[in-house]
Amino acid sequence: MKFNLLRRIAAHFLGCEETAQISVLHTWRREEDDVRAVRLETLVDGVTKRVTLYRHAPGSWSPMPL
Repeated sequence: MKFNLLRRIAAHFLGCEETAQISVLHTWRREEDDVRAVRLETLVDGVTKRVTLYRHAPGSWSPMPL
């Protein structure tokens, strides 16, 4: 993952540093309203952490779907 807004938001919800190795497991898009989602994973203190973030509008990511 590149250093961008999504990386900063993902690091916040995963509880890791922005420089941590964050992997994209899956991405998808809802065609009817262009909501996008990304499933991310990282390793924090030996524990795998995962989060799904939804993009509701450009620059607006949250762990809650619409």
